Amino acid sequence: MNNDDRLFNQLEAHPIIAAVRDEEGMKMALDSPVKVIILLNGSLSNIKSRINLIKDSGKLVFVHIEMMSGLSKDQAAVEFLKTEVNPTGIVTTKPNLIQTARNLGLRTIQRLFMLDSLSIQTGIKMVNTNHPDFIEIMPAILPKVILQIKSESNIPIIAGGMVDSKEEIIELLKVGAMAISTSKKELWAL
Repeated sequence: MNNDDRLFNQLEAHPIIAAVRDEEGMKMALDSPVKVIILLNGSLSNIKSRINLIKDSGKLVFVHIEMMSGLSKDQAAVEFLKTEVNPTGIVTTKPNLIQTARNLGLRTIQRLFMLDSLSIQTGIKMVNTNHPDFIEIMPAILPKVILQIKSESNIPIIAGGMVDSKEEIIELLKVGAMAISTSKKELWAL
């Protein structure tokens, strides 16, 4: 099974993604049934050990590149991540990093903040130009936006931000999100 198949199979089997902000969250995510973890913080001094810990537990790991202390938000940072720590992929709001990461064999999640109708249209153009592996729509509690983006792009959608309940997760999956990213620890075991 190649890495593409493994990632999709993991998300289909368990569509909750642990968005980890701190050491307590890391421990809980490692002990939870989640199969995919997004690191929302870290630094040059701890990123390698954190990623190795996650990989050793059999889980897949994405690094939110803009939230890593000591890394710039450019091509060199993506190259560093690939050569030094080799995560499953990156999460970024920067469309210019998507192609760099893909060229290096990393999976990509383009994070989009949906603030108004213009941001929706700009986001659709961006992802249809850069072709990330996934789109993370924030805040997740916008099923209408998920439906619109899904109708205009065939890139799988991850809904993230402000998810507070099992019912919201079910609704987001029903409208077409492939997975849900949440830092709410009690939802990781669903």
